[in-house]
Amino acid sequence: MAPRRSSRRSRPPTRYGYSARYEPYPTSRNAERISDLRVQPGRRNVSDAAIVIPRPPSSAGQLKIKSIDMLLATNKHDHHTSEYEIDELILRRGQSFNMEIEFQRDFKQGQDDIIIELRFGKRPRVSYGSRIIIPLVKKQVEGDWGAKVVSAKGNKVSLCVYPGDAEMIIGRHALLVRTLANGSNEYEFEYKDEIYMIFNPWFKKGDVYMEDDKKRQEYVMNEYNLYYYGSKRQIGSSPWYQGQFEAVALECALLLLDNSTLTQPKRGNVVEVARAMSAMVNSQDDDGVLVGNWSGDYEDGTSPTTWNGSVAILEEYMKTGQSVKYGQCWVFGSVFTTLMRALGVPTRTVTNFGSAHDADANLTLDYHYDENGDPLDDLNDDSIWNFHVWNDCWMARPDLPDGYGGWQAVDATPQETSAGIFRMGPASLTAIKRGHVYLDYDTKFTFAEVNAETVDWRVSDNGRNFEVIRTDSDYVGMNISTKAVGRDARHDVTDEYKFKEGSVEERTAVVTALRTIRKKKRLRPTKESDVTFSVSVPDDVMIGKDFEVKVTVKNTSSSTRNLFVNFNGKTVYYTGVVAGLAIREKKTAELKGNASTTMVFKLQAAEYLPELVDYAALKFFVMGGVKQTKQAFSGTYDLTLRKPKLDVSVDDSTVTVGEAFNLLVKFTNPLDTTLTECVFRVEGPGIEGAKNIPYRNIKANEHVHLSGRLTPKRNGNRQFIVGFNSKELTNLTGSKSINISA
Repeated sequence: MAPRRSSRRSRPPTRYGYSARYEPYPTSRNAERISDLRVQPGRRNVSDAAIVIPRPPSSAGQLKIKSIDMLLATNKHDHHTSEYEIDELILRRGQSFNMEIEFQRDFKQGQDDIIIELRFGKRPRVSYGSRIIIPLVKKQVEGDWGAKVVSAKGNKVSLCVYPGDAEMIIGRHALLVRTLANGSNEYEFEYKDEIYMIFNPWFKKGDVYMEDDKKRQEYVMNEYNLYYYGSKRQIGSSPWYQGQFEAVALECALLLLDNSTLTQPKRGNVVEVARAMSAMVNSQDDDGVLVGNWSGDYEDGTSPTTWNGSVAILEEYMKTGQSVKYGQCWVFGSVFTTLMRALGVPTRTVTNFGSAHDADANLTLDYHYDENGDPLDDLNDDSIWNFHVWNDCWMARPDLPDGYGGWQAVDATPQETSAGIFRMGPASLTAIKRGHVYLDYDTKFTFAEVNAETVDWRVSDNGRNFEVIRTDSDYVGMNISTKAVGRDARHDVTDEYKFKEGSVEERTAVVTALRTIRKKKRLRPTKESDVTFSVSVPDDVMIGKDFEVKVTVKNTSSSTRNLFVNFNGKTVYYTGVVAGLAIREKKTAELKGNASTTMVFKLQAAEYLPELVDYAALKFFVMGGVKQTKQAFSGTYDLTLRKPKLDVSVDDSTVTVGEAFNLLVKFTNPLDTTLTECVFRVEGPGIEGAKNIPYRNIKANEHVHLSGRLTPKRNGNRQFIVGFNSKELTNLTGSKSINISA
């Protein structure tokens, strides 16, 4: 079903199909003005009950403005916004900027006055922070807006504008300059372009300040990223082109804030902006960017595994005005990273392995099996995703007690509602780690994702008897991963989310969290056991190859034991949802005292390949039992099959802006079957959205060589990402870092 379209605003056409701004800003013909701007200038307590009067008629005594130069190159450099592919001025709030004004006559200091205004929205108000009045000052006063004359020569004046605070509204602002000659003869001039204002991680007193410059470069400025997938035993990575400096990224981010429920004052609050953006990235409530789809059927859109970057998604959304089909967690998370970095908020893409979805919010995940060891799917509402991707944003949390600032977990994937809207966070990592799940926002849900315990139950007597087989506190929240700072490597951040499993601190955090649960399940103790079961799953299996899973059983008693092992192997989506059956087999054995045996379960590629989906993941459910003692054993094991990486290279010795070069791609088909409907996809700086390259059928085990022409538009060290998808084999990726000269 197509996402709902809002009719509450008209959308005038632009190069992206509709405008990111719906309501006109005040112009010099209808602008409000305060009757006496020299009373309490620049302060927020200036009255909003402004007197609206007609624009003063032109007179010979006015100080008329000929032109305003916002010194784009200098200001963009100083504000770290030179990379943005937007012609207008982009400023980071809390930081001064410079401008030059040319008048039609000489400027007379002491007689002529200059007042600058920044206005946001249709009805800007001083009390909302959407109307900022900046007078001339001789000396900067901390906390007050002011403009100081740097130099005045004839009819040209250079000004330095000092910010009054770091809470300015994020978005486009109109800039107006008014002049007074001898206290009267007012003249008004509106700058031709809007001024973009974004967050500032360089400003020490700001709410997103990040002290470490290497981290700022990684989490704000880096356009190339990695997200991680697979399972806690087999962790894979895929490159992603963030593209936060492409024009579409900032324009889309501001459009989403315009479409959100945020009022003007909240547009300056990073906590509220992050929370709003987590809702706007998905389409569930508000015509957001992406439609989620976990069905495996993507015929009317694009498969989530096809995307290698955010720009193509944002371009499609802005051009069509429709939510883009389709996304899954790594797509939602990666697009969120792009939008928040475009707004200036330090953001990282995070993967949690063994990620719990606690449906009944009791901080345990319950799995039920019948007496034969088969899962009872109708009783299993909780789930564990092989992996789940979300985000961390760096910010202060003035709404929480001291000590809860820093990284905050935010999730744009629509799983559960928060205050009636599909969104999650920001949840303080410090609060999650300590089990302080009562703190805003959605901390309990995130705590369960990384620290819930799993409980396996055996159900007998027609569902009247529930017996605990096993409890495990070491399955959920493993190897939480993000891209390392300055390196294409995995950085484990598990210790930022939780204390070491089994430690006193970790157990204390769990107990603290459980105090918020009204009803806790009473877990019966597991029976004593004298037979041990151990399961061996291979660590590295290339897709298309046969492999074995071994179950070793040892009788530690002196008596004979009769036992069984029920082995189920299923292909699963990364969310843990079963896709198909690869193997179901039951074996029995009689073990003499102190004897052991190994049972081998063989999986044939011909049997599992037709059932594989997306990330080539399998889940093995092992259930064992002993006749004489009624001992039970259960275990769940994951395996993600390895896929070949694309080998990406360049055949040119030098690559220059504006000149085409050859990008070479090589890989070998690992399957014994022909690949059909083959498409390569290239993304990176200098490409409009993404470049799709259809390719012929690829024979079984064939070596493939592809050459494509690209033309870069920005110099520096740039990453180009290549993806490959076919009907039989999906989500192959590779990337190449290329140094591009000007």
